[in-house]
Amino acid sequence: QFITGNPDAGLDWPVRLLVLQDASGAVYAAYTDFAWIARRHGITNRGEQFKTASSVVASITGAVNGTTADKR
Repeated sequence: QFITGNPDAGLDWPVRLLVLQDASGAVYAAYTDFAWIARRHGITNRGEQFKTASSVVASITGAVNGTTADKR
């Protein structure tokens, strides 16, 4: 549904989620923020879909014990 909003959005799909651990043992999740993707590609008619996608990635990153989400 995102790519049908603007085919150029295919540049940012699929969204990747990187989970990494630093030298002190802290675990982080980094991913591209869905709102940024929507703004980048001028997608204004898929708000509910982006909201759902954001909820899904929040549940994934929240499942990693001690994760700090780092949206880039």
